[in-house]
Amino acid sequence: MPFVLTQQRYDTLKKYGDRVKKGIQVIEGLNDVISAGNYGTIQDADDPKYALRPFGLLANGFLGSDNTGTTNELLLARWYINEIYLRIGDIQHASSKEEAFAALRAAKNSINSFLTMMNRVITYKVGNKFEYVS
Repeated sequence: MPFVLTQQRYDTLKKYGDRVKKGIQVIEGLNDVISAGNYGTIQDADDPKYALRPFGLLANGFLGSDNTGTTNELLLARWYINEIYLRIGDIQHASSKEEAFAALRAAKNSINSFLTMMNRVITYKVGNKFEYVS
């Protein structure tokens, strides 16, 4: 993991942590939408309510600094964010509930992988770790 100052990580978590948590809650809420059979009516993946941009800004603040630039870890975090984006689109264009639920499971797996990377650099001085999606 690249070295990023504790203060930078603290400030980043304070700024984007709640937005990321709200985005995760919205994605978890898609379970109810799919169960009701309304998965074709969900918002596009670029809608701000999914908070994918704050996901990326959180990753930048945790995994990159002026000294390290773009690292392999940061690129992997961005890949997970892209996977979440694509799976939301898959849910929207699914032809059946089963297909929509499979895309939601894949999105949740990507979220958990992303959160694992973020939790590794959250120490007790930075704040509380993120809870995983079930």
